Amino acid sequence: MTPFEREGRCPECRREYVITGIALHPGAETEGPTRFRCVCGGWAAAFVPGSVNTERLVVTEKAATTTS
Repeated sequence: MTPFEREGRCPECRREYVITGIALHPGAETEGPTRFRCVCGGWAAAFVPGSVNTERLVVTEKAATTTS
């Protein structure tokens, strides 16, 4: 089992997320899109390994960066 990290973005509000989880068969499987609900109500997605239990994914919003 190998931990992984992916990034995803909501196309509606542009919020960015970090998605982490554990792959059971890293390197020997295909990846597919997994959708998750954004706080704005829209849908975001990230490609995750096929052996991942999607109910155990951890989705964290990235800290917003501000520029002056």
